[in-house]
Amino acid sequence: MNNKSHVNQEKMLTLTFIPLAIAINVALGAVVKALNMPLYLDSIGTVLATLLFGWKKGAIVGVLGFVVTTAISNPFAVYFSLTQIIIALFINHAGKSGWFKNTLSTIGTGFVLGLLTAIASAPVSIIIFQGATGNGAALITSFFVQMGNRIVESIFFAGFSIEPFDKILQCLLAFFVLKSIPNNLLEKFPSQSLRVNHFTDNGNQ
Repeated sequence: MNNKSHVNQEKMLTLTFIPLAIAINVALGAVVKALNMPLYLDSIGTVLATLLFGWKKGAIVGVLGFVVTTAISNPFAVYFSLTQIIIALFINHAGKSGWFKNTLSTIGTGFVLGLLTAIASAPVSIIIFQGATGNGAALITSFFVQMGNRIVESIFFAGFSIEPFDKILQCLLAFFVLKSIPNNLLEKFPSQSLRVNHFTDNGNQ
């Protein structure tokens, strides 16, 4: 394939997949909020886009997803846009390092990501919202406050209680989605992570 054809193919893949990834983030995040669940599930599209295209497009998916979410279901989401960029950067590193090769390593990746996002999101929750973020996580924060903890401690406790499980679940879902995509389609994507983690046959060679 010549360079022009390759560029055109990548543009077509981007135009097709990026809106889909944004929609995944928005839709799942809206369902979780509507059910008032102590989860997020609003970054699966970010993880997928990063593994397929790299961190820049992953960050675009995450940030735009939060902009749309703010407009339609959760007015607080956009304040946590930096967390989406951190997710994209970490997943890009994890993907290139082969941390998605199997289920166990993917669980470990999700756990570490959860710790990072808990730390990254806490200052926003503390400074801007005092823990009242209007989702299921706020219920966990309230629980820790009622147990006699200060609001700052309660926000961190809630984050470390929710985020690792949430991000493990999201990384596993992304892992199984990629495993289910036909090899001949995945080979069209430019990502090194797909080959390193054996999502394509080229990675097994």
